[in-house]
Amino acid sequence: MNTRVRMHKIGTQLSRRCLLQRTAIVGVGMMAAPLLGRAALAAAPKLKTVEDGVITIAMSGAMPMTGYEDGKIMGSDAQMIAAIANKLGLGVKPAIMQWSATIEAIRSGRADIMVGNMSWTPKRADAMLLTDAIYYAGNLATMRQDMPFKDSIGIEDFKGYSLGTSVGYNFVPDLKKIPDAKEVKLYDTDDAAIRDVQAGRLDFAFLDGPEVDYMVLKNPDLKLKQVPLRSTEGYPLLTDKGIAVMGMSLENPDLLDAFNAGIKWLWSSKTNADILAKNGMTSPDYLVAPAKNPRVGVDRDDSSNILGPAAHTPKDFSSLFA
Repeated sequence: MNTRVRMHKIGTQLSRRCLLQRTAIVGVGMMAAPLLGRAALAAAPKLKTVEDGVITIAMSGAMPMTGYEDGKIMGSDAQMIAAIANKLGLGVKPAIMQWSATIEAIRSGRADIMVGNMSWTPKRADAMLLTDAIYYAGNLATMRQDMPFKDSIGIEDFKGYSLGTSVGYNFVPDLKKIPDAKEVKLYDTDDAAIRDVQAGRLDFAFLDGPEVDYMVLKNPDLKLKQVPLRSTEGYPLLTDKGIAVMGMSLENPDLLDAFNAGIKWLWSSKTNADILAKNGMTSPDYLVAPAKNPRVGVDRDDSSNILGPAAHTPKDFSSLFA
């Protein structure tokens, strides 16, 4: 999962500006109503939300994780929220904003949940309630389909190859210290790196994995593929995996407990895998946890009990997901 100083755009389909414009046309205030029957709705608990009966999602509108078009919630992370909300008898509606504004939207009470390939970090765990993992996002190497790598690729495999990424990714220092690489190229945009991979001027690009997945889904004629990087000591920024989570207010532990129950259902029913695949995120690596859980001792203990500012005795909402 990538942390960048600034966000890059890959092709016109992924333009946040275009998505924001489309969202304004269809109306941000529209919401998806729950599909539950009356009995299930009666059994659903009363949860505190910004708008009664509705989960307001703070999101940037960056596909394939979040989007909203023609009155429909789109994107892997947002659709997972919608699936859980439906089980809870709640509707969903988006609050589209710049990514930098999403945390404050939660803390100020203007939105209930934020998502969008959001990595768990200790700093975020101090600022809000963070759910259990909805998937895991490591860095992926983008390459032509005819390259002889399939399930994974390691640092040692880059010997003699050209490597590239865009200015602003936090793993650039790791990339520059890979031994025996032919060269390391820095591009102004992700588009430029992709074009060079296509043209054979660059062997491997390291970009925003989910966004490239989505681009390949929408443009199969690009003849590109992505292969996950194996974790390698000494290259944490490039090869360590991130934990994708949802964030909500420290003042709303019931909502956290309800969504954690829903996340267990996402995993047990493989609903998260299905939603990821429909949004182009087909690599099995998205469902594989890192070898070491960085949350232990910060906001979870060895038994996954909640620690820190969010510590509380969870309520049991599992019956709603049976």
